[in-house]
Amino acid sequence: MSTNSQTLDAIYNDGERLVPGQTHDRDEVVRHKSSYQLFRAIIECDILRDPSMLVSGFTILDIGCGTGHGTFMLSDILGAKITGIDPSIESIQYAKDNYGAKSIQYVNGDAESYVRESRSFDYVVSRHALEHVVDGLNFALKVNCRRRLMVNVPFNEGDGNVHHLVHWIKEEQFEAYPNKEFFYEGLDGVTALTRTEENPPNSIVCVSSALALKPVRELFEFPVAAWKPEFLQNLGIEALESQIQQRERYLIEKETQLDTHHSNLRDLENDVRRREAWVAEKEAQLATHEANLKGIQTDLVRREEIIAKSRIARLALKVGSFVK
Repeated sequence: MSTNSQTLDAIYNDGERLVPGQTHDRDEVVRHKSSYQLFRAIIECDILRDPSMLVSGFTILDIGCGTGHGTFMLSDILGAKITGIDPSIESIQYAKDNYGAKSIQYVNGDAESYVRESRSFDYVVSRHALEHVVDGLNFALKVNCRRRLMVNVPFNEGDGNVHHLVHWIKEEQFEAYPNKEFFYEGLDGVTALTRTEENPPNSIVCVSSALALKPVRELFEFPVAAWKPEFLQNLGIEALESQIQQRERYLIEKETQLDTHHSNLRDLENDVRRREAWVAEKEAQLATHEANLKGIQTDLVRREEIIAKSRIARLALKVGSFVK
């Protein structure tokens, strides 16, 4: 799973999208995967309680699916038909190329326009995407969701990220969500029922469920463990970490070379300034010398004029004496 650097930069978007095996570190991969693992666990528990879902089938909308790595984790749930939507054409193409499945349809477009078409789904999931949409949390409520709306967004994040349009998200921002429950995902990917001010979570998860459904907190025990990569996935992550370390060493080397270059450049500039000062000094001395030379030349001309006049005077005296 690889792509050219220009396309990868467009997908990456200053770190806003994750490309497994090519961007971000192990911890970020674990957090992303843990979120979708939780979504999947909830849906599978619903199926166990209502096996008719396997016969009738059900639909899932993934808002802001990015490169599709999370969407793909839901693709082999029996009976699922999934739509992943994202505004990045590069991300959707990457998803189609690398995380495609018969049960998944990837759509490149604006989620708001897509929702306005009055589409309905059994489940709606979104992981760190709604903060990119103006009034994104309430926007998700516009989707006709029949069973559960599951939203994962940054918890109480400040205004520093210019890509995010919604900030300081806490429980009160979900006031309009009916029949809601809150869960908290830590930096380690573990999802808990509660949070503390001393150790705030990385993400807040809000699940808004149909009244007929059992509360999520009663489906399985919490805390929910973080996603763990399988052997081959772990090899891929380790390979990525090795690449990142190599890139960091390369950047450090280049920064050192750049510092040396700047130091040499400063030395060169200082040497040039010294040379320019020396040249200016010599030019000043030369100008003084030329001025002195002109003075000497002027004095010589005056002396020659005096001598010439003296000779003429002496000659005149001689001629006068001769005439007498």
